Amino acid sequence: MKKLKIIAVPILFILFLSSCASVNVLSDYDRQTDFTAYKSYAFYKTGIDRAQISDLDKKRILRAIETEMDSLGFIKSDEPDLLISIFTNERVEVDVYNGWGYGYGWGWGWG
Repeated sequence: MKKLKIIAVPILFILFLSSCASVNVLSDYDRQTDFTAYKSYAFYKTGIDRAQISDLDKKRILRAIETEMDSLGFIKSDEPDLLISIFTNERVEVDVYNGWGYGYGWGWGWG
């Protein structure tokens, strides 16, 4: 029984890590622009409202952007030098494996 616990914990941990979804983040901006000339920013409300994600996810994204902009020395303003917008795209993949096998193991099934 002790051997089973020693083997089961790493296997469950690996399965847990492999079940995590990956997130791709892309950014786009004019690379020839001198951003040192800008001091303030605001979010482009129309673009933020069009993002098709939950309000909780929007708040998380905007909070992360605010944290990064603050660390770079930008100030959030009602009359900004920069407008920031977000665009989101979601893709869901579901893999289903429904098969019968044989051998020893946990669970119910035909063997």
